Amino acid sequence: MSNKETCEQFIKYLQTQKNLSEQTAQSYRCDLKHFLQYLESEQIGELSDVNLKITRNYLSQLYEADYARSTISRRLACLRSLFRYLCQAGKIDNNPLVLVRTPKKAKHLPQFLYSNEVNDLLDKPVAKGKLEIRDHALLELLYSSGLRIGEAVQLNIGDVELQLRSLRVKGKGQKERIVPFGSCAGAALQRYMKEGRPLICGKKEPLPAEPLFVNWRGKRLTTRGAYGIITKYLKRVAPTRHLTPHSLRHTFATHLLEGGADLRSVQELLGHSRMSSTQIYTHVTGERIKAVYEKAHPRAKERK
Repeated sequence: MSNKETCEQFIKYLQTQKNLSEQTAQSYRCDLKHFLQYLESEQIGELSDVNLKITRNYLSQLYEADYARSTISRRLACLRSLFRYLCQAGKIDNNPLVLVRTPKKAKHLPQFLYSNEVNDLLDKPVAKGKLEIRDHALLELLYSSGLRIGEAVQLNIGDVELQLRSLRVKGKGQKERIVPFGSCAGAALQRYMKEGRPLICGKKEPLPAEPLFVNWRGKRLTTRGAYGIITKYLKRVAPTRHLTPHSLRHTFATHLLEGGADLRSVQELLGHSRMSSTQIYTHVTGERIKAVYEKAHPRAKERK
C-alpha cells in the first residue's frame, strides 16, 4: 500500500470512527499531502522510515518558510493522529512525534465589527436585486446567530423555523444544536424565501432537503462562494481593517457579552465544546472596556 493510500485509509477511519467532518477531512488531506511531498523530496520512501530527526527537520522547514504558528500546530496535530493510528494498527513500532513539542500559539485577539460598522453593513444599501436579497439574508443571519460560514451554507430549508426563529445546525463533529436568531434576521430570511430564492431557482415551493442559500445557478452556495460574498461587503464598510467573514462570528459573541450574556450561554450558542475557546471573548470585551475608560475618565491619562 502506498503512503497516499495509507493516509486516505487513515482519514476514512477518522470519518467513520471519530465522526470527522468533511471540511476537516479536506484540511487533513492537504496537510498530509504537504508532508508526503516533503518525504518524497528527502527520498524517504515509507512512513515507517520516519523518525524524530525527520519530523523535526520538517517542522524546521515550516518555520523557515514563515508559516503561521497555528498552521504548524494544525499540521503537527494531524501528523500526531496519523502516527498514533499507525502504531495502533501495528504498522509501525514507535511514534516519532512523541517527543516533539507543540509550538505555542501567538495570542491574537479576534477582530470584530463596531456597532456603527454593523449598521452600515446591514442597513445600507437596501437590498433590491435577487442576489442582494440573498446576501442581506446571509449577513443578517451570520451576525444574528454566530454561525460558522460552513454551518450556514450547509443549512437546508427544513432546518429553518421562521415562526420560532430558530435553526437546527450541524457543527463540528456533526454535533447538532438549536440556534435562535433575531427579528431582523427573520425578516431578511422571510424576504429571501419569498422574493430572492424563487427568482434565483425558478421555484416557489422548495423541498425541506433543498439548500437554504444558493448561488446564481440555483445550486448550494459553497463555503468559498460565501466567503467571497461576505468579504466584498466587509471591505465596503471597513476598507482599512483586516476583517474576515469569521469576524461576524466574533462580533456576535463580543456584542452578546457586552450586552450582559453569560459565558456559558455564549459557549452553547457558538457550539464550542470547550469553555477555553469561548473565554477569548472576555479579553476582547475587557480590552474594549479599558479603551473606553481611558478615553472617558478625566484622571485616566497620565498628566504632563
